[in-house]
Amino acid sequence: MSLILWEIPDFFIDQEFQTENNRCGKKVAIIPGTGRSVGRMPLLYRENGIGITVANNWLIHLKANLHKKEVNTQAQGLLHYFTFLDNINYAWDFMPAAIRQRPTYAFKKHLREAFKNRTIARSTANSYMSVVIRFYKFYLARNHHFENPPFNYEFVRVELPGRHDFMKNKILHVDSTDLRLNLPKDYRFNGLARKLVPLSTNEWSLLDDFLKSDRKGIVRKSIGSNSVSLSIEFKLAIYIGRFSGLRRGEIITLRAKQIYLPDKDQLSKKYLIHTEGLLLDPKLGVSTKNESIRHAEIPSELMNELHKYVNSPRYIERKRKFILNHPDEADNPPLLINQRGKFFSSKTLDARWGEIKNAFSNNKIDFDHKFHNLRSSYAVFRLKELLDSGLNEAEALDYLQAVMGQKHRSTLLAYLKFSKQEKSANQVYEEAIEIILKG
Repeated sequence: MSLILWEIPDFFIDQEFQTENNRCGKKVAIIPGTGRSVGRMPLLYRENGIGITVANNWLIHLKANLHKKEVNTQAQGLLHYFTFLDNINYAWDFMPAAIRQRPTYAFKKHLREAFKNRTIARSTANSYMSVVIRFYKFYLARNHHFENPPFNYEFVRVELPGRHDFMKNKILHVDSTDLRLNLPKDYRFNGLARKLVPLSTNEWSLLDDFLKSDRKGIVRKSIGSNSVSLSIEFKLAIYIGRFSGLRRGEIITLRAKQIYLPDKDQLSKKYLIHTEGLLLDPKLGVSTKNESIRHAEIPSELMNELHKYVNSPRYIERKRKFILNHPDEADNPPLLINQRGKFFSSKTLDARWGEIKNAFSNNKIDFDHKFHNLRSSYAVFRLKELLDSGLNEAEALDYLQAVMGQKHRSTLLAYLKFSKQEKSANQVYEEAIEIILKG
C-alpha cells in the first residue's frame, strides 16, 4: 500500500478536545475555541487514510514548537524513507544487532546506490539522510526504546574557507553521525555544484528564442500533458535573474518603487550601477540572503522595459488587487504580482521553469538547468565583460562580489574559469541588448 503526502491548508493546534452526549445519548467530539494556526501542514498517510503517526508528530513539532515556516523538505524526506521501509518490510524502530540490518543503514545504502545510478541528485540524497537523522534524534531525546541505536555519533573535522582578504582557513570539529553519505562531488563543471553551472551562449539563445516567440510550456500529468502560456511576469523574472543576477527571493520581493524611467544620459550607458541600480534592502521589503544590503546593477534598457510594464494596464490592475489583499503595503507593492493580486512564490518560478524544460524535452533538447542558474549565467558573462573593459581580475571579482552579494570568493573563481571559455564581452553585450529590445 503506497504512501501519500496530504497537505492541510490551515492546520490548527492548541485546541481543547472535549466530548459530550448528543441527543441520541452517544458521545461526540467537540473542539471549542479557535486555537492557533501554523499554516500549511503536509502529513503522511497511507492510501487507506491511516496516518503515519510517528512521522506526523515530528512534522507538527517542527512547526508548533520550533516555529519552522515550511516543513515540505522534511515531509518529502520522510515520505521517501517510509516508502523505502514499506518496500523492505521493516518497522521504523526495528534495530537489530547487525548494523547492516538496521533500517537507517539500509536507507543510507539505498541513497548511495540511487545517487550512483543517477536517479537522485547529490543534494537530494544528503537532504533525505539529514531528515532521517533529525527524525530519529527527536525520538531519542524522548527516550523511545530502540533495541540498538539508529546510528552512532562521531566527531568530524570540517575546514571552512576564509574570506579572500583573510587567507587562513578555519578548522572546526563538529558532532555528526556515521550515517553521513560522503557522496563524491561532481567536478565536471570547474568544481561548481550543478545548480551553479551557467547557461552556455547557445542555451541562453534557445531560452530567449523560446520566450520571445511566445511558445508554451508543458505541464505533465498522470495521463497526458497540457500546454500552458507563460506570463509576462515570469518572463520578466527570467530577464532580471539573467541580467542583474538576483536570487529568486530577491526577484519576487523586488518593489515597484525601484523602477524608474531612465533619462537620455542613463539610456546611453550599458548598465545602471551604484545608486542608479536596484537597491536591495530588507527595510524596503526586499528579502535578501542574510538580510544584507546592496546595490545590484541592471541594464538601462531592461530598466526601461520594466518602467513600461509598471505603467501598463495589466500591472495597474494587478496592483489594485494586491492592495485589496495587502492594505498595509499599499504604498510599497512588489514589481511582480500574480493574477490574484498576491506575491509570486519561489515555487511558482520553479514550476514555470519546469514547464519550459518539459517543452524542451518534448523537442529532444537537453536543458538540464534550474532557475537559479540564471544568476551564475549573469556572473560569467558580466565577469567576461568587466575583464574585457580593462579591469584586472581582482578588481572585476571585487566588483562582482559586491553587486551580487556573494559571500565567498571561491564560487566567483569558478565563474572566472567559465568566463574564459565564453565569447568576447562585446559579443555578449550586443546579444544582450538585442534580446532586450526584441520585445
